[in-house]
Amino acid sequence: QRFEREPGNAPASADLAADALAALEAAGSAHFVVDLRGGSTDSQVPFQISLHFEGDASKDALDAEASVSFGAGSLRGRVLVGEHDFFVQFMDQWYGEHQGLVEVLKEAKTNHDGSVWDEFATPEGLRRNFDQLFDGEVKEGPAVEGGRATWQFEGRLDPEGIIELAKRFDAQATDRDEEMFAKVAEATRFLLVVSQDDKLPRRLEFSVDLSAEDLREMQASGVSRFDGAENFTATLELSEFGKQVEIPPPADFKPLDALFEQLFSGFG
Repeated sequence: QRFEREPGNAPASADLAADALAALEAAGSAHFVVDLRGGSTDSQVPFQISLHFEGDASKDALDAEASVSFGAGSLRGRVLVGEHDFFVQFMDQWYGEHQGLVEVLKEAKTNHDGSVWDEFATPEGLRRNFDQLFDGEVKEGPAVEGGRATWQFEGRLDPEGIIELAKRFDAQATDRDEEMFAKVAEATRFLLVVSQDDKLPRRLEFSVDLSAEDLREMQASGVSRFDGAENFTATLELSEFGKQVEIPPPADFKPLDALFEQLFSGFG
């Protein structure tokens, strides 16, 4: 494990990421803004999609509005999730069921591989593994909210490190898999911006920007996991930490199954 410091007084990259996750867990809640843009770049049938998801989240509540744009169309909705309730608003109609975060987390705890969770989704696991996941450096970042100073890590996926981590969890990869993944990793960009004073994460960015030639090679590689390879950009901005998040349940709603029937009635 690396213990050296980055240039100046910047924290080591693994410490920056792990301390940011720990600070976020301690804060308990935050306002978030997620933007995702991507789609097919095929010259015959180009297709672009963008997702905007914004709201407030805590360990036991989520209140967010979402919009999806694709081509000339768009969809909007709202999601409310409480400890024992889940509601979705679509086309001015509410749908839902009495099964919320408590039930979801209980099921996830039963089904997930605890070792994987401990290695990548906890502060100490992230501290152990971050430098194997990413290759980059920490430096002064942009000022946020009221001129707060930040540190930022900027880098990319480390293909050799990730392949070694995958082998620890018995994942098998062929030489062709590794070759294709190395191309993807080289085309990635990962950015993490963290406040220097309170160590809270402020912004994350992750993108893949492959050349047209590399995309064509992956789609024709015969490796199924790379068949749909496309470029994309995802960002997450966090603010208003520690705020109270309350769920105002709708007065009237239809069963969630009715929404699925409406959305997928034309398939089958």
